[in-house]
Amino acid sequence: MKKNLHILLLISFILTLLVPVTGLHIHKLASLFFLLLCLVHTGLHWKRMNLRRGVVLALVSVSFLTGLLGMIFEEIPMILGMHKVISLVVVFFLAIHIFIFSNKIFSHKGMSPRLIGSSGETQN
Repeated sequence: MKKNLHILLLISFILTLLVPVTGLHIHKLASLFFLLLCLVHTGLHWKRMNLRRGVVLALVSVSFLTGLLGMIFEEIPMILGMHKVISLVVVFFLAIHIFIFSNKIFSHKGMSPRLIGSSGETQN
């Protein structure tokens, strides 16, 4: 279940980033889906929640809200400017979050991501 959730999070995140390719309507739907999946992900990993992860969740929520307010108040371009800046910050924080998470997976199994061969065995 968690693996499927992580895959759905990744797909919705990528669709959210591909605004020039997919269009604005797909971006809006994917960002809503991503926000809902982030809340489910937070609920499943609630015991591991700390301040840094809370900041990432808050930034995702603020990014979503500024995008929503930017749609409502189209005549105020400053809101969409804030949305773009906050979204870039969110992308960097989520990349760090994913990097740390993937390193914990590999270190938990006793393997390093650099030492895994094509067959899944470690190289000497």
